[in-house]
Amino acid sequence: MQTLDSSEDADLELMFAEIRRYPLLTGDEEKEVDARKWGAVAQLTSVFAEVEDLRDTLADLLLNALERPPEVKRFPSREQHFTLRRELAPYFSDGDLAEQTASTTAALRRRVSKKRCGEMVQALNIPASLTVGIAVFMLRRAGGQFSDAVADAIGHWSRHWLAPPAPIALDPAVLQTIRRALREYTEARDALVMHNLRLVHSIAGRYRGRGVGYLDLVQEGTLGLIRAAEKFEYAKGYRFSTYCFNWITQAVRRYVGDTGSLIRLPTHVQDQVNKVYRERAIEQAKTGMEPDAGQLAKKLGMDKQKTKEILEVRNLAISLDAPRYDDDDGTLVDTLTTETYGDTTGNAERDSLHRFLGEAVDQLEANEQAVVVARWGLHDGPPLSRSEIADRLGVSREWVRQLERSALKKLKGQEGVQTAFMDYQQVGSV
Repeated sequence: MQTLDSSEDADLELMFAEIRRYPLLTGDEEKEVDARKWGAVAQLTSVFAEVEDLRDTLADLLLNALERPPEVKRFPSREQHFTLRRELAPYFSDGDLAEQTASTTAALRRRVSKKRCGEMVQALNIPASLTVGIAVFMLRRAGGQFSDAVADAIGHWSRHWLAPPAPIALDPAVLQTIRRALREYTEARDALVMHNLRLVHSIAGRYRGRGVGYLDLVQEGTLGLIRAAEKFEYAKGYRFSTYCFNWITQAVRRYVGDTGSLIRLPTHVQDQVNKVYRERAIEQAKTGMEPDAGQLAKKLGMDKQKTKEILEVRNLAISLDAPRYDDDDGTLVDTLTTETYGDTTGNAERDSLHRFLGEAVDQLEANEQAVVVARWGLHDGPPLSRSEIADRLGVSREWVRQLERSALKKLKGQEGVQTAFMDYQQVGSV
């Protein structure tokens, strides 16, 4: 343990030494760096509109965003699917820019003037990170290489397009322009990141002692800082340190909420828990006695019942080494059945319930069946979110929600469903 601690201290010292090499930027320096970043993005957008092969590739990408959006099952990881969906969301058929995307795709196909193409592509307001990802994807189609996570996701998605993209041949001058713009963008973004890393360490230090290592917090905060550097626009009139603070804090808080405890709580619930327990610690330090739910509710201006429920949230987990009874030497782990020799009675009851539910679901319409099966993991895979089901069915999330609501209403109205559920609960409580 001492070796591990000393190793972590050495890593921290190296990081702090690296951070000290990059002082905070002045306002004029931030403006200059950010101008170089967006200048590189504008240059890439201009190249998309001027080169015919790149126009065709961009048109293919926009068309597939409308008609063949990325599905989670097509990706090696959900994180990669999330990255691409986050970037492309406005250009899907149910996105804010769907109509504009369709008209731009048609214009690129019609071979309108380069100036008109440039204006329409510019009007799409493609995010910097997505513009760079598309440029790297195009560069790879021409035989070049450049590291980019968004381009990796586009590459996996392109294998399932309506027509998989073919390799393209670009003039050496065009390739040089793309590479130069990508280098300028990367250098400017990294400059914003490196000169603000000390802010990541400051914010990460506030979340120590919550079940997550400090180095992990720094790593997640750095990812939030990189995302802020990609989206930052100095022209809007605020400093980068002000803008990135919220991105870093959100990234760290989300990571603590996901991994800091055995049971993951939504971020707003975790905030309420922290608020109540912080107030309880303050009152206990003042009076020397632990306040009850009523006293805390009065102090915080909350409902008493809600305060009581929040206080009970942290008691949801229990150790398997805890004794089964007060006067028993056995522990809870002794009551667990193995995978090989399970409880045959429980298996039979569960199989019977599954058959009954299967027959009930079969009476639904086809789309409702698909939503119910995927939403609750009644198929071979894990339960899926509404967004993932929408991708799989090629519909909007709102339509999935309506299908889910309609299906549950029909199931609830079927004779015997509620009775079977109550019987199963009674058997499980015995």
